[in-house]
Amino acid sequence: MKLAIDAMSGDLGSPVVVEACLSFLKKNDNVELYVVGKLDELSALKDHPKVTLVEANEVLEMTENIMAIRRKKESSMVRAMMLAKNGEVDGVVSSGNTGAFYASAMLFVKRIAGVEKSCLMARMPTLDGKGILMLDVGANSDNTPEQLVSFAVMGNVYAKNVLNIEKPKVGLLNIGTEEHKGDDMHRAAYHLLQEKEGIHFIGNIEGKHILDGDVDIVVTDGFTGNVCMKSFEGASALLMQGLKENMMANTISKIGALFSKGALRSLKHTFDADSAGGALLIGFEKPIVKAHGASNAVAFENGIILTANMVENDVTSKIKAGLE
Repeated sequence: MKLAIDAMSGDLGSPVVVEACLSFLKKNDNVELYVVGKLDELSALKDHPKVTLVEANEVLEMTENIMAIRRKKESSMVRAMMLAKNGEVDGVVSSGNTGAFYASAMLFVKRIAGVEKSCLMARMPTLDGKGILMLDVGANSDNTPEQLVSFAVMGNVYAKNVLNIEKPKVGLLNIGTEEHKGDDMHRAAYHLLQEKEGIHFIGNIEGKHILDGDVDIVVTDGFTGNVCMKSFEGASALLMQGLKENMMANTISKIGALFSKGALRSLKHTFDADSAGGALLIGFEKPIVKAHGASNAVAFENGIILTANMVENDVTSKIKAGLE
């Protein structure tokens, strides 16, 4: 298995990527990494037998628009995607600009036949530990009702074939559970999902119930999904910080924290965004994973692990088969 790693495009630069690659390779000797970036920043990897360094002296910054792809053809993101296009690697990982990453995938990697628009699919944590799939979480700023149905189909195929959920429950994110709620697009999507064969559509779901775990797949447009996902991540981090500060406030609370340490650690792990590894750009011929822009070494390594699992489980072929 060969994976392309964009080492330069994230908020924290190449050091966290180098650390993540070294950690990943200690545990996985059947994977080769093609690490793309400035060679002087990747020197810690140059003698590793499972690493091929690919020089790229340009970086697509987070602040740049998607047109920068054409101006910066020697950027680490574009070079990594070109490795996938040329069949040199089986998957790609980047923590760079989401819009540019999606656009470069559209330019250089074939979409699965029948997929009108690909999207970002993320696995969100739930209190029961099962997790839910949400798509789209940021690849598209707006969508048609028909595209939301195609997202539901792809999420349904993934849940059945990869997560082994026999009859995944699909919910449409909306401002109320009633059938008539939402704008014209959401009302139209509701009726199309009702009529779609092979989809176990349970109706609308409100944002406050997403993490309950009552559904397996939440379908939404990319703008709403991205805001929703980042709101959950921010709320989770704020909650854990608040708990920590309050439990360290005085001697009595510190004693209580000592007895609650195991439960708190478990809760933190359940809702830790770093454990997810990132989101899958679903609908392409190869696994393409977008790690969080501010990924630390742990989060980026989990992004590599997610991509490797996608390749190992031949997810693309299973999605193709499910769409036929």
